Amino acid sequence: MGALRMKAKELKERASGSARTLEAYAFVWRAFCRWCNDAGRDPLPCSQDTLEVYLLWLVSRERKVATAEHHTAGITFYHRRAGYPSPRSAGVSKILSELKKDLQEEPEKKEAISALDLKRVAEGCDLSTTAGLRDRTLVLLGFASTFRRSELARLQLADVDENEIGVVLFKKRSKTDQRGKGRYFGVWNGKQESTDPVIALKAWIVARGSWQGPLFCRISRTGRVIQRPITGESVNDAIQRAIARVGLDASRYGAHSLRAGGVTAAAKNGCTDQEIKEMSGHRSTMVMEGYIRGNRVFDGRNPLEGVL
Repeated sequence: MGALRMKAKELKERASGSARTLEAYAFVWRAFCRWCNDAGRDPLPCSQDTLEVYLLWLVSRERKVATAEHHTAGITFYHRRAGYPSPRSAGVSKILSELKKDLQEEPEKKEAISALDLKRVAEGCDLSTTAGLRDRTLVLLGFASTFRRSELARLQLADVDENEIGVVLFKKRSKTDQRGKGRYFGVWNGKQESTDPVIALKAWIVARGSWQGPLFCRISRTGRVIQRPITGESVNDAIQRAIARVGLDASRYGAHSLRAGGVTAAAKNGCTDQEIKEMSGHRSTMVMEGYIRGNRVFDGRNPLEGVL
């Protein structure tokens, strides 16, 4: 019975948000409760005025509006879980909106990695080590599949099927597929050995071993394969280390740089919007175009041709 209760708890938590999100909300809630205690206010349920003052206090301490929005989401989550209505009112939303205008904050974006830099990063991985083989695969497969870091971390060995054209990956769940219907994704064989994601993946599987479980697993300091899955954060760390190894500024790049780089390269290669959306899994063309970092600004005719 105990195991069944644990499974029920896991399913409920998954329905309300990922483990990482729940952990972040718990941090937010502790911070909010401390502030309420110091200010002599009730955290649960909190008044609209309490939430508004708290958000203004956060921003006054040089916190970003995005941080204030994240805290609002966490506080709302704890209210709803306790059976109280959301404290986020129209007034709170208006304050956040006006703060964005006043502070003129731009969302932080990691740079899209170019195909040339991708080659440098892949060739910079030490293929004499299991960590180097794994990290090269993460870099090349992340670019070729445009999978998010959490999607790469969730892949299982059973999700990989090889054929003469490339490999077929089965993505069980994604940001735009919360019900977990899943979809198959094809990664073609490459033309250059150093950047071929299929060659890299096959080499990693040989080093990893044929045991069933997570495709990308942890590796000990001595290079021993540990049969436990890595996290999305670990994927990001591994990619940043590989990028820093070739002299690039790792603070400008991350796992998302691979997804953005793959989409950008596909656009530069002449793919249509629909082809790119099928590749990346985007539902919205507007969101997808945000990934195409300036590569279409010179499409079409120059409106000032012959004038300047």
